[in-house]
Amino acid sequence: MGRKAILTSDVMATIPDLVAQGMDLHGIAALLGCKATTLRVRCAQEGVQLFARRRKLPLSNNALTSLRWQAAQRGTDEYALATTLLEVIAKDNLYDAIIDEMAA
Repeated sequence: MGRKAILTSDVMATIPDLVAQGMDLHGIAALLGCKATTLRVRCAQEGVQLFARRRKLPLSNNALTSLRWQAAQRGTDEYALATTLLEVIAKDNLYDAIIDEMAA
């Protein structure tokens, strides 16, 4: 009797969402119950992107250091935190409040 497949087509289809949420290779593998090397190979075979394409954040060293520290305190990275901040600013229309605060 063979082993039950873990990385089915349905499971593989969830990986891009997990990557978008900021999970890394080892976190996704642990969640799915497989080895990281197995996951990497299956993703390569299926053409599934395991790594989010990220651009450099154009921030001053002080701002980037602060953002990284705040992100680490929340268990995330600077890209995910910056995305969350921008989403909240847009959702709550906080542009004027933040820009007014910066000018003061």
